[in-house]
Amino acid sequence: MTGECRENDWMKLLEGKKAVVLGASSGIGWAISERFAEHGADVIVAARRQENLEKLAGQIGATPVRCDGRDYDDLKALADTAMEKWGRVDVAVNSAGVVRGALIKDITPEDLHAVADIQYFGFIYFMKHFGNAIAASGGGSLINITSTTAISIPTRLTPYSAAKAAINFATKIAAREFGPDQVRVNAVAPTFVPTAMNNYGGGTPIDEARVEIPDDNPTAAGFIEQTPLGRITTVDDCADVTLVVASDLFGDITGQVIPVDGGNHLLRLPETRRAATQES
Repeated sequence: MTGECRENDWMKLLEGKKAVVLGASSGIGWAISERFAEHGADVIVAARRQENLEKLAGQIGATPVRCDGRDYDDLKALADTAMEKWGRVDVAVNSAGVVRGALIKDITPEDLHAVADIQYFGFIYFMKHFGNAIAASGGGSLINITSTTAISIPTRLTPYSAAKAAINFATKIAAREFGPDQVRVNAVAPTFVPTAMNNYGGGTPIDEARVEIPDDNPTAAGFIEQTPLGRITTVDDCADVTLVVASDLFGDITGQVIPVDGGNHLLRLPETRRAATQES
């Protein structure tokens, strides 16, 4: 169920807010951008894939900006662009990422750098530039999209999960450092989510964000079995939680890592999860 069907169910939680979403060219970042626009935000959507950004921007009335989430200067330019356009930034979300899977005994420098460049260094740069921009705007919400694989103890995902765990910790540090400037810094940590980019185990693409995956798919079945709520988490679940974290309803909450996983982190990451090489 997409956000379009539920637009009138809630008040517009981001009415008049100025928001930037990095990693918006597919998957969770795409869905977050949709939800923010539905709830009244002016949105800049950013990623490396310009064609996808322009498609999304046309659908939701956003401004597309090409940005490499690994690059310090690109990320600074993105923050500067937002400040020049609006004079302030209220919300910034980093949903950029790549997945590299490998057993520790098989890890190569290429595996580590491919992930760390964007999901460690890039996230730190993003927090610096957008933390400063939001602080200069009088406060707001900065959100890192991480992963419950950094909370559970997976195998075959050390490059990815260790980088996400580092950002979970850095999120808490940033919350302390930017707190006096009224910048709330939190992380939203999804579990396995079927998306057009992150299509573990197959499935039927629905759009740039979503994939329909049957419950008897081996990957889906493994997660359902190890999830107290007994269902697969969707990009719309992630978008809804990110929306609330971005909104003033979360005004007194900072430094938190919020799993979006039906309770999967309470049990274990299924061994059916496959190593993958994907980018957003």
